[in-house]
Amino acid sequence: MNMRFLNDLDEYIRGKQYRLVNNIVIYEKDDLIYKRYYNQFTEESSHPLMSVWKSILSLTCGVCIDKGLIKNADEPVYKYLPQFAQNIDYLHKMITVRHLLTMSSGIYFHAGRHYSVPMGGQLKRSHDWVSHIADIQVADLPGSRFVYKEWDVMLLSAVIGKVCGGMAWDIAEEYLYRPLGIKTRKWLVTKCGINYNIDTDNQESDELAAMDLIKFGLLMQHGGKWNGKRIVSEDYVKAAVAPSGAYKGYGFLWWLSDKGFHGRGFGGQELNVYPDKGITAVVQATATPQGKSYGDICEGIMGQ
Repeated sequence: MNMRFLNDLDEYIRGKQYRLVNNIVIYEKDDLIYKRYYNQFTEESSHPLMSVWKSILSLTCGVCIDKGLIKNADEPVYKYLPQFAQNIDYLHKMITVRHLLTMSSGIYFHAGRHYSVPMGGQLKRSHDWVSHIADIQVADLPGSRFVYKEWDVMLLSAVIGKVCGGMAWDIAEEYLYRPLGIKTRKWLVTKCGINYNIDTDNQESDELAAMDLIKFGLLMQHGGKWNGKRIVSEDYVKAAVAPSGAYKGYGFLWWLSDKGFHGRGFGGQELNVYPDKGITAVVQATATPQGKSYGDICEGIMGQ
């Protein structure tokens, strides 16, 4: 760890004019070594998770696999979502849970300019999101190409809801949030009855304070254990942060780098885990349409 950079971090943030950064929390192993709040934010202040939520959904899927609700990551999606068993596209039966976790289902997706996602507007006007996605062309052989897209995460949430007989939130709340001592609002339910953490105005529903969000990083740092208790299997955690066959920079809804793995959300929301150094760090910021990111903060903390 670059202690000199850490000691001068306030000055660095002022110099870079990072006025939207609201907090930074850093743990080394199990010790809190740095905590700063800006812009009148406090330890109780929460932030929208944005796409960091996807990494938490990955852990929710891991719990389902550990408990046998999903046999394994290579289970075909059509076994859970009958819309993909109707031979609308001959490649549908090749799509697996692993492909959803690695964003390599092959289903066509165009994000639009600055990730405006016009296809998302069409989806929200439909009555059944899963059926709508099942009607979209499969453009690539499943597992062959990584494309960052919402479809795969929506389908994964639908699968989890199906296997638990409720909502993905039910699994997350009972087996993740509650054991970690996190209280938050329920995830949004779409009009077709699945959890998805974006409302009709593209605002994230779930919000966490930095000291709660970092618990998920510490859980990963300890290979799926919290306070010595097994929460997610070590096998799943290892698989989640291993490069996929489609893209070496992505695992099971976790971004990968040469130094660690990361949950990342629009506007500078970051959950960073550096296992070799035993460092876990959270950065939260106020998101704007420009979508600023602050990856250089944690890169500077880690040093060479």
